[in-house]
Amino acid sequence: MFGGILTRLVQLSHPEEGRRAALVHGNELHLLGTYRSIYQFALAALETGWTLRDLLSTDLSGVVLNYDHVHSLQTPWRFLPAFDHPREPGSCLVACVTEAGWRYRGSGENLTAHGEPLPIPEPGSALCAPDLAAAYVIGYDGAPRRVGVAAGMRAPSFSALGPELILELSFGPHLEASVRVHRKGREIWNRNIRREDSLSVTDLLDRIEPEHFRRAAHRSRGNAHVCFIGPKLLEMDSPGVEDGDEITVEFGELGRALRAAVRLEEARLVTARPL
Repeated sequence: MFGGILTRLVQLSHPEEGRRAALVHGNELHLLGTYRSIYQFALAALETGWTLRDLLSTDLSGVVLNYDHVHSLQTPWRFLPAFDHPREPGSCLVACVTEAGWRYRGSGENLTAHGEPLPIPEPGSALCAPDLAAAYVIGYDGAPRRVGVAAGMRAPSFSALGPELILELSFGPHLEASVRVHRKGREIWNRNIRREDSLSVTDLLDRIEPEHFRRAAHRSRGNAHVCFIGPKLLEMDSPGVEDGDEITVEFGELGRALRAAVRLEEARLVTARPL
């Protein structure tokens, strides 16, 4: 099934089936049988010593979904972020690399998926799009392992990720992406970006990962990490967005487009009471 193509995975949720992970093959989503999340799948590869690609071939359930229908939200299946911690969102650290170093952006609770609302704190908030994120799991030996990369976009407090996680980082120095903003059904802004650099995505990650993982707190066993690296790769100058705007981000190398509808956050003032 794999041939010479990139290995692409998605995470889904269904009202009756619950959480599932699936392998992308053309216009088909092949559900995995045993592993219900990419996180669990990655830990299993660490424990068995198998590569992710080899382990996949042993766990296909035989259940196949139509990718077009699922991606266009025509079925009960809905996307989850392309990578997360399935049981403990607080055990997924979300960060962004900037010129000054790494910046903490919250936990997995701040991640949204393709087709989900992307909250913003106020009208006119700026987005960082397109963005690219790398996903990691910390093994039980305390060593970080890179699982793959996914398309993304960042609002001030929340980040959208997916829909696909690409396991192999075979990208060269060239990277192409597009961003579209629709308001009330009309496109109001678009940008096509082409990155040409002597440094590949893999080389860039090899340079910046040691800084991120040098702190022991960033190597807690069993934790997941999602690190946005777009500022080191791409120009991101998306306009301010309003409630109801639809944002589409697409990388040619990263599979299907990531779409999110902007929604204003419902802010509440909560008072802590003494015990």
